[in-house]
Amino acid sequence: MKSIFIPGLLCMFGIFGCSSDSLEDLKMLGNNNFSAETWKNSSQEERGTMVFSFLQQHDVTSMKVEDVQSLLGESTAYYEYDEFPAYLVGSKEIESEYGRGYLLAFPFDRETGIVRQYVILPKPKK
Repeated sequence: MKSIFIPGLLCMFGIFGCSSDSLEDLKMLGNNNFSAETWKNSSQEERGTMVFSFLQQHDVTSMKVEDVQSLLGESTAYYEYDEFPAYLVGSKEIESEYGRGYLLAFPFDRETGIVRQYVILPKPKK
């Protein structure tokens, strides 16, 4: 039982990537100041440099999904379900099953509409 539990637990952490407790890891993407207007007019690469600032400014786990979407606009990627806002950000040299760039997604509780966490995949490396 023990030999199945530990690999399963490690696999779960790999699936979820970064979440609300690993904000400092996102500094390596950049530390440009976030504003909704700047985000709207920026490239995928430039948006990546604003992720850390955005998450510092906004406690997304207390926000309604509509509020996140009003700040970040329409999704540019797909994560688990169509209704979860998801965005490709950062360098297009990063590749995953979600596309070129890091996937930034906001799964939310369907009953309350409140964002549960943010997810970024793959996990940025220092």
